[in-house]
Amino acid sequence: MKSQKKEVAKIKEIFKSPHIHIALATGACIIILAYFSKRVLPRPIGYLANAIPPFLMAVYEALLSRFKDSKLCTTWYWIAAIFATTALIIVLHMV
Repeated sequence: MKSQKKEVAKIKEIFKSPHIHIALATGACIIILAYFSKRVLPRPIGYLANAIPPFLMAVYEALLSRFKDSKLCTTWYWIAAIFATTALIIVLHMV
């Protein structure tokens, strides 16, 4: 019973990591872009536009490793930027 509690505590600790938050947001945006590209938009989204959310994730990871306690590395700023970029890509491809 105690080992299960320890495992649950480890899992909860893992999900508190900013790396997991950014990865989940980026993965969701990739799935959203793929769905819109395949089902909603009149023409598919190109490879370069699909690579923008993962690129932002890579920039965040690079900055986080260098400036750990900086206000620039606030996780929710980058998650909002990734979602905003995804929305912007979709809107620009609708026009």
